[in-house]
Amino acid sequence: MSVKVVRMQNGEDVVADVKEIRPESGKSAIAYEFLDAFTVQILRSTEDMFSEEVETPMDELGEIQLEFFPWSPLATGRNIVTLYSVVAISDPHSNVIDGWKQAIEKYKSLKKDDAEIDYTQTPPPNLSDWQDNGDGRGTEPTD
Repeated sequence: MSVKVVRMQNGEDVVADVKEIRPESGKSAIAYEFLDAFTVQILRSTEDMFSEEVETPMDELGEIQLEFFPWSPLATGRNIVTLYSVVAISDPHSNVIDGWKQAIEKYKSLKKDDAEIDYTQTPPPNLSDWQDNGDGRGTEPTD
């Protein structure tokens, strides 16, 4: 596993297990694959991070709160990213990795592969009385 923080072209920071995709005949990467990718955001203002009263050195994150969101929640299958989309790849702080692992566990425990349809609900009884004149709005029947 190679967990990295990836700065994307659009400014997002993505924490993921990053794999290089290489052609069989080539030596250089042609794309990246992100596994368990989450966008991470810092919940601390810039003023707080750089104020002189902060005793935490810049090489530690200290008590900074991080918020993780699934990176491509509507996609299924592989997350392939072009080289052009990536600005920088870095090693994350240990507490970023810890937060990422917690986010993965929670996401996988909540995620369901198949949606379930609740067939116990019935449509309103007068739904079939509505008429449609083609404009998609439906109108009440005229008697």
